[in-house]
Amino acid sequence: MDLIKLTTYIYILFFIYAGLNHFRHPYFYDSIVPSYIPFPRTAHLLVGVLELIIPLFLLTKYRTVAAIVMIAFIVILYLGNLHVWINNLPYGKNYFSNAQHTVRLILQIVLIYITYIIYKYG
Repeated sequence: MDLIKLTTYIYILFFIYAGLNHFRHPYFYDSIVPSYIPFPRTAHLLVGVLELIIPLFLLTKYRTVAAIVMIAFIVILYLGNLHVWINNLPYGKNYFSNAQHTVRLILQIVLIYITYIIYKYG
């Protein structure tokens, strides 16, 4: 198995795990949905469903479209994290330091880069 395929499978598993967490720990996600988004529970459960479905399309003939959608999705998701950072809101019961928020931003950039690699070479 080549490195791109292995990376793609790990990437998909990461997002499946993240998507399932929306259903396993809904109260955690309730606390980070920006207050201006109506129906916060429904919104983050929808995000969980999308985190489960979109990455699976990376295994199909629609891989390039799915990768572009994933990049947009990751950017949109980060806006919620940015909202938490700017407003000093907790993730669940914990507050992140600026260093932790910076690591989170770097993780988002890495995920976008991995998605681009899958798009370009997968």
